[in-house]
Amino acid sequence: MGRRGRRSQTRLNEARREETAEREALERRWHKLLAPRPELGKLVTGQMLSEEPFHRWLPYQQAFSPELVRIFLREADPQAVSTEHPLLDPFAGVGTFVVECVRNNIAAVGLEALEPLTFVARCKGCQGFPRLPELPNAEDWELAAPRLMESIHRAALICAVATRHTAAGRANRGAPPLLDAFDAVVARIREDLRDPLPTSVDVRVGDARNLSDFGPGSIAGVLTSPPYLSRHDYERKSRPHDSVYRTWYPSQSLAEVHDMQVRAHSRAPARPWDMKPLPAVAEAVVALRTAGESKLAGIVRSYFEDLAVVLHELFRVLRPGAPFWLNVGGARLKGVYVPADLILAELAREVGFEVQTILVARRLIAAGRKLGTLTDVAPREVILVLRR
Repeated sequence: MGRRGRRSQTRLNEARREETAEREALERRWHKLLAPRPELGKLVTGQMLSEEPFHRWLPYQQAFSPELVRIFLREADPQAVSTEHPLLDPFAGVGTFVVECVRNNIAAVGLEALEPLTFVARCKGCQGFPRLPELPNAEDWELAAPRLMESIHRAALICAVATRHTAAGRANRGAPPLLDAFDAVVARIREDLRDPLPTSVDVRVGDARNLSDFGPGSIAGVLTSPPYLSRHDYERKSRPHDSVYRTWYPSQSLAEVHDMQVRAHSRAPARPWDMKPLPAVAEAVVALRTAGESKLAGIVRSYFEDLAVVLHELFRVLRPGAPFWLNVGGARLKGVYVPADLILAELAREVGFEVQTILVARRLIAAGRKLGTLTDVAPREVILVLRR
């Protein structure tokens, strides 16, 4: 290669380094706090829910394990928790965190944007399972739903329908007939309710970006897992639950509450401050736009805008010194690496949280790639261990 060719190659390499410079800097800045904890790999997913009473009613792929909750509770100060100062999960899903707290007689509250999930979570606090009505010839849930009047029976049908769909929300052709699935769910629920939870399950419909129901310093600790930044269609995943639920409670459709999910969207609420994206976010957004992925670029920007609002709200409601564990995963979108874990660590520090450590549970993509001058870089699934 001649001198001119070498100069051109140098300029090209410099341009490439500039395109990844902010994300490279982020990786270097936080590297010392990354602590490999492969034993947490199974605990940051919902794969163990099927083995646990109450949690096994609706094994939710986006949930974390009850064992992770138990680890968090051992770290939290039980003397600081009360009904006036409960623990909080602002992305409660089917209530894994709150149910496990209730089982341990610890006050906790959950918020969840999807009404069917809050409904099932609250039904876990039922004290018994009334006699079921006859369901002859109810091959489809549309035939069974009108005959079910008790909340716990309706929750069982929602769970049964969910088991007949894949994790992506598509019908599973190999699933058992509805009544067989329903009978299996009912058997699990009946068995669990022989030893009911000591108190009700407080999971409310709500938006994690608006915690106005909670006063400053009123929350004793937080463990939560927001939807990951990905191309997964969370609306499709939730559609089977929602279809059944709307049979009895048609107040809103899933599309109407979809903007409450922090699967990134373009209609984020008004921000009370001038929110400029972090340089690493802006860099990833530019890379996606350059690749012709303008919609995906908007999703990435909105995702971090939403979670910045959530972090500000949590900083306001948490008591000084309170623990805050954030389970989150990074992403590689159309070849563009987005270190969501480190971006959220950066945002948390800017808000005022102390970032104590970053527990790396697993790599989300086995094969790492180059990121500028860095090698073998891959999205991680982590727990950010923060303190107010």
